[in-house]
Amino acid sequence: MNEPHQRTDVAIVGGGMAGASLALMLSHFCPQLRVVLLEQSALTDAAASVRLPSFDTRATAIAAGSLQLFQQLGLWPALREYSAPIQRIQVSDRGQAFGACLAAGEQQWAGFEGMLGAVIENAALGPILHSALADTSVKLVAPAQVTTVCMGARGASLRWRAGEEYAERRLTAGLLVVADGVDSPLCRQLGIEIDTVKYQQRALVTTVGLQRDHSGVAHERFTADGPMALLPLPQRDGLYRAALVWVCGQQDAEALCALSERQRLQQAQRAFGWRAGRFVRMGSLQAYPLSLSLAREQWRRNVVLIGNCAHFLHPVAGQGFNLTLRDCYGLAQAMAGERPVQGSSSQLQRLAAYGRGRRLDQQLTVGFSDRIPALFAASNPVLQGLRQMGMLGLTLVPPLRTAFVRQAAGFGL
Repeated sequence: MNEPHQRTDVAIVGGGMAGASLALMLSHFCPQLRVVLLEQSALTDAAASVRLPSFDTRATAIAAGSLQLFQQLGLWPALREYSAPIQRIQVSDRGQAFGACLAAGEQQWAGFEGMLGAVIENAALGPILHSALADTSVKLVAPAQVTTVCMGARGASLRWRAGEEYAERRLTAGLLVVADGVDSPLCRQLGIEIDTVKYQQRALVTTVGLQRDHSGVAHERFTADGPMALLPLPQRDGLYRAALVWVCGQQDAEALCALSERQRLQQAQRAFGWRAGRFVRMGSLQAYPLSLSLAREQWRRNVVLIGNCAHFLHPVAGQGFNLTLRDCYGLAQAMAGERPVQGSSSQLQRLAAYGRGRRLDQQLTVGFSDRIPALFAASNPVLQGLRQMGMLGLTLVPPLRTAFVRQAAGFGL
């Protein structure tokens, strides 16, 4: 894209996991569309080759329904090497008698039998997505800093530059997809308001070494301070590993980050318990503030929001990226078929259909991630009793358990 002015059908601003996933889906399901992906950060040739640290790494839980999408895109063979299957989810309430175990059981997802999902290391997921784009017609431009955007009846006019020393260039797009993350600069330019609830908590993310094999079990452990998730990772260098997401208050997070590895291990073991056996190693803690952010408009004429700028969720149950992937698929399906005329009523109708189709899934997922942590943190005896009844119901009532299994696997209730 060396020309000063280009035109395209779809311009995606933000080449992270959300933007890259959407670009791949548009290329696969909507080959009639010209797609340009603009990423602020430079991507070197090394980004396409996966180099993983032996121990400390972040990871993402991908539901079985999302894995089927990656399979359709031809990505699963490459991702499988860097993933660990989730065969069961063990849900427990610390200090309470009853827990629940969710397993694929009789629900068999084509190609992923016996799996609720998989945990994939981010250091592999991002590069594999970007590498796959090279085999499509998508134009990936990086670095590309979008400076201004102006909306008109026929689409969006963007000005961008490859760096401070380069002159501005123009790109006109029939559809602008904003995928530039939380606190989106483009949302501010477009006047799209974001409703935010700050949880006054931090998520501590690290890798834990285990004394025994995790056997494909993911744990969702609710404590008085906040939920803890322990997610299976592939074995590496002879060590059983799991990704730990540890939610706690701001002051506790600061104190934990200041501890030695031995002290962190002791605190984590005390908080989580022994359901996964002994923790024998722990990487450095990375702390992230937790909030719920929801855009008041996720689409308008010629504009769609995707990813964290549209909805940024509490990490409980790991639903954020899976919800984004379902949004990407929904948008790709809405845009499939004949190329819509830029700014036409046909494109507006497609976007409206996309919004209607995604509303219920988003409401259920956002509501679950917002309310569940507060429910399990409550010390009210009545609420504690209701929690235990819910756990017992998941164990003893097959239709209820099946519904939750389908939701956990990304197939909806």
